[in-house]
Order: sequence, then C-alpha cells, then structure tokens
Amino acid sequence: MQAYVFNQHETKHIFEPSVSGKGLGSSQNIHIHFAQADLNVGDLLLLCGKVPNAWSTALKDAKISSLDTMRRKLTTITHDDLNALLIQSGIGSGVIHFGTSKPQDETPPLDSTANLPKPAEKESTPAHVLQPSAYAIPPQEKVEIPKQTLPREFPASIPRAKPKEDVEPAESNIPEEKEAQEPISEPVIVESSPQPEVPREPSERTRQTAKAIVTGMQSARKISASLGERFRNFLPRLLPDPNVDENSTVSSNTLMLFMAIVIPLIVVILASVVYLRYGRNEQYDTYLNQAQQFRAQALAQTNPVEQKLSWRNVLENIRRAEEHRETTETINLKNEANTSLDLLLGVTRMQFNPAFSVKPGFQISRMSASENALYLLNAEQGNVLRAIPSVGGGGFEIDTNFNCRPGTYGNFTVGPLVDIVALPTIGLIDATLLGIDASGNLLYCKTSKVEEVIPLPVPDTNWGRVTAFALDSGNLYVLDAQSRAVWVYAGRDYTFSEPPYFFFGQQTPTQDVIDFIISGDDMYLLHGDGRLSSCSYSRIDTSASSCKDPLPLVNPFPAYQNEDLFGDAHFTQLIFAAPPDPSLLLLDTERQSLMRFAPRSVELQNQFRPTLGRGNPIPAGSVSAVAVSPDHVLYFAVDGQVYFAVNMP
Repeated sequence: MQAYVFNQHETKHIFEPSVSGKGLGSSQNIHIHFAQADLNVGDLLLLCGKVPNAWSTALKDAKISSLDTMRRKLTTITHDDLNALLIQSGIGSGVIHFGTSKPQDETPPLDSTANLPKPAEKESTPAHVLQPSAYAIPPQEKVEIPKQTLPREFPASIPRAKPKEDVEPAESNIPEEKEAQEPISEPVIVESSPQPEVPREPSERTRQTAKAIVTGMQSARKISASLGERFRNFLPRLLPDPNVDENSTVSSNTLMLFMAIVIPLIVVILASVVYLRYGRNEQYDTYLNQAQQFRAQALAQTNPVEQKLSWRNVLENIRRAEEHRETTETINLKNEANTSLDLLLGVTRMQFNPAFSVKPGFQISRMSASENALYLLNAEQGNVLRAIPSVGGGGFEIDTNFNCRPGTYGNFTVGPLVDIVALPTIGLIDATLLGIDASGNLLYCKTSKVEEVIPLPVPDTNWGRVTAFALDSGNLYVLDAQSRAVWVYAGRDYTFSEPPYFFFGQQTPTQDVIDFIISGDDMYLLHGDGRLSSCSYSRIDTSASSCKDPLPLVNPFPAYQNEDLFGDAHFTQLIFAAPPDPSLLLLDTERQSLMRFAPRSVELQNQFRPTLGRGNPIPAGSVSAVAVSPDHVLYFAVDGQVYFAVNMP
C-alpha cells in the first residue's frame, strides 16, 4: 500500500517496500508499517496499492486543488484498471462523505469502411478519434479558514465539529405597517465584497397603495356579505313551489361554495394588478440601484481582483433587473461591465458568422485553411471536404469536385485519415491538401483530379500508430505517440522518399501526446492532461537533444490572482498563429477560447472569444477543431457547424 499526502507546501510519499509484501495471496504474518502525517483542512490523501506509471510525473508535481480536479486529472492520464482511494480533509463532525461522478456514455466509433472496397493487404485502421485531454472544472469559490490559535488537545485523526455562531438578524430600517407591507427584494451579491447601503425606505405612494389594497379587501367582504344575503332571499322566489315556505332560504352549502369561489378570485385579481403595476417596478429599481452602486465601487477601486468582483456583481444585479424589465439603461450598464471585465482578464472578443447555411452535419476533428479554401476532416469516416467562399459572399459552400477519402489507389490502400495539412499550390505534385492515415500512408488530394498515394519509408522500429504530422521548412514531422517517437523526413517538393531520423535524444516524451507543432529545432507537445512540454533538437550531438516537461505557462494578468486559469482549462489542440506571428495558440474547448502565448517565455498575451449577447451565433458547447488561415481568418467548429471571424489581430 502506498500513500501520498498533498498540502500547500509539499507532496509526501509514504511507502516502505521492505514490508509491503508480495501483494497477492494470504499469509500468516501481517506486515505492518506505521507512518504519521499532519492533515490540514483542504489537504488531499491518496491511497493506492499499485501506482500506475503514468501517475509518476503528475504526483510529483501535484499541487493542492479540489477533490474533483485531482480525481479527473489522475483518471485522465491513464487507462489502467484503478483501485485507489482519494480523500480530502475538511471541517466537520467526523462524517465521511462519499463523492459520486456522473457516468460518461462511451459511444464506439462508427464503422468507417462499411461502404468502401475491402483492402487486399491489411485492415483499415479506425478513423481519427478525438484524443483525451484535461477536463475543465467549474470554478469553485475558495473559503477562507481562520487559523487556529489554541493548541489541539485531541487526536489529529478525529475531526471536531465547531459550534455554530449565533447570527442576529439585521434590523430593518423599513417601518412596520399594521395593515400591510409590500416585500422588497434583497440585493444579490455574487462574491464577498463591501456591502452597499440598505435599499431606500418605501415611498409614500407605495404605502398608500398598500392601504388601498386592504381597504378594498374589507369593502369586498362587506359587499360579498350583502350580496349573499340578497341571494338567499332571491332564489326561493325564482322557482316558486307551493310546498316551499316563502321565508325559506337557500342552502348554506351553496352559499359557502359561491363565496369560496368569488372572494379568492377578487383577491387574486386585485393582488395581480397591484403587483404588475407597482411590485415589478420596485424590484427593478432595487436591482438597478444595486448595480449602479457596485459600478461606482469598481470605478473607485485600484485592485484588479476587487474590480473584477465588483463588475461581476454589476452583471448579476443587471441580470436580476432584466428579469422584470430590459431597458436601455440596463443594456448600457451590462455592456460597460463586460468591456471592463474583458480588459482586466485579457479577453479579445471576435464577431463570428456561420460558414454554411446548412451545417455539414458530421463531427469535425481537424481543420486546415488556406487563403481561398477550408478543409474539414470527418472524425467518423476519415474523409475530407473542401469548402470555398460562396459566389455571393458572406459564407462558404462545399466543393463537389473535390474528392479526398480512404480507399484503394493502385497497389496501396489508405485507411481513414487522422490529420491534414493544406499545401501551397507549388511544387511537382499539383496537390492542395496532404493527409496521412495511421499506417504512415500519405494521400495527396487535388481538385478535379485523381488522388495520389505515396507511403512513407517505414522507420527502424516500425509504426505503432500515427496520430499527427506537421510540415516545417520542407521537412515532414510524424508523431507516433504509441511508440513515443517523432520521425523526421527530409523533403523535396513535398515528397519524402529518404529514411527518417529520430528527433529525440536520450529523453523521449510520454505516450499521452495528443498534438504538437514544430518551429526549426524547437518542438512543442500538448499532453492528454493539458500540460505543455518542449523539446530541442541538437544538430551537433543528437544524443544531447533535451526536453522540458512540464513547460510552465505564465499568466501576467493580476485579476486572475485567486483563479487557476490554466488548471481549469481543457486544452485539445495546439497550432501556430498566422505568419509572420510566431505565437502559440492553445484551444480551450469547453470555454470556446483560443489562448495566445509568446513562444519563448510561454507568457499569456490574450484570449480570443466570441462576442456576448444576441450577436453571438455560436451555441453553447465544445469546440471540436480550430484553424487560422494565412489571411488572419479564425475558424471554430462547434456542433457540426463552422463559424469564422475575419481580421484576427
């Protein structure tokens, strides 16, 4: 049994191999190893009999975080059968709370070769499957725990429940009315911040309205009683009966039923009219006043964190006010708050438009763009569609003359494509797109022409499974994540016939690499748990090539002081910005955000996100693919549709 203790200062590994035993079967001797560690509030404790190899780096560099964040991080980076216990200490009365997680539906990939000719030499590998990555965790509010001033006089393993403090309700400044009082909505505050003043006292008009309601209800009761008396005297005369005495009255049950229906109906109508006339206006005014007070606080503050909290409180109160009425004043205040927050958080808003009038309707795993075309890789079938600008402008249309799909071409069989790269229209091979399958076969696709297949020379260790490739300075870099290798092919006119050489030296990357980019002798790799690493190739001594894993990301924006922007992100794709900008672009799929980093310092420069409000056509959901064209057009693929934004800065 092995144990890991994670706190704010260190990660402690508790394990004694000499007394751990063989791990299987039964024994007459019990091997006991005692160890002691102090647990503070929020510390994590991991118990595991057999620690997977993929956890080594994550456990060494683990920082204290929420229980759900650590669980997702550990389960994401390995597919082994896990038997482990993860515990987080907290303040309580000694009760153990068991966490639960929603099951995820696993849908097997569709058979991509059902309608294709069967290969003669070997089976077709499955289509490109979206790689796993770090899951985004919803931001959680941090609770400040007061430090203990007295020494503990009870065992550290037994939590002690703290007595609840009596909280006296705040006295209201609103005078009580004996007849009636209209409720005033309480202000809404998102996060702790200096409270504004108590809402103003009800106006004279409101008090007079409440008194009028009470007077009206009393009058209605008197009128109902009078009508009931006349009703009892009138019914016997309506249907005369010689056997019925003239002085007899109507049944008391009938009268009670009549009164039970009429009186509540009158009360409801009066209350509804008064609420719609006065109540909604009062609540709207209350929330709007609160939003204006928080705006004044934000403008007066100099601390970026406090400014961020105040502007978020403005947005929350504006949201509540617009539930009653949307006005020009609320719209302007909301736009001002969003603009100020974007400036504090380094967010650049882009106006996106749908690319197709009717979306293609398949899951897009990769995109590649040139100045006059956009290429879409079907994640299920492994084929590629080409989209060109519409004749009328304003969108794109599918090029029906373009054919790029798996199949048998002469003596070669191409499986479902796993990655694509747009080619310039130069060179001996007149192709506009280059694709690769999992077995290292290159497919050159052309418009209105027959495709051409050229297999890559097989490396010395053979192929495991090709997952991605990249072009740089005429050379081809092929990622075989299963074999922990990147093979480099020297090219000539985008043909690669020479045997490859190994990019790495003594240090090789892990098997969880899902994407990579190359710039000269520097390579950046994106891993399944969301971390970034870099490797440099040494042309003097190839064995001296080295890697840095993980590569720490730098956030220079002080407004994120109490937030972990990168830890909560779900990175799935890594690309370069449009030339000549050498910036790195990381796709945060859950938040529909594209983060731009400086290549050397890996410092966050800004984030590209869609505009807010009704002007944003992109629905809620994950971004499955991203691309940037040489003329600075940004493409997002969401829910089978492509959205584009021009003039990307």
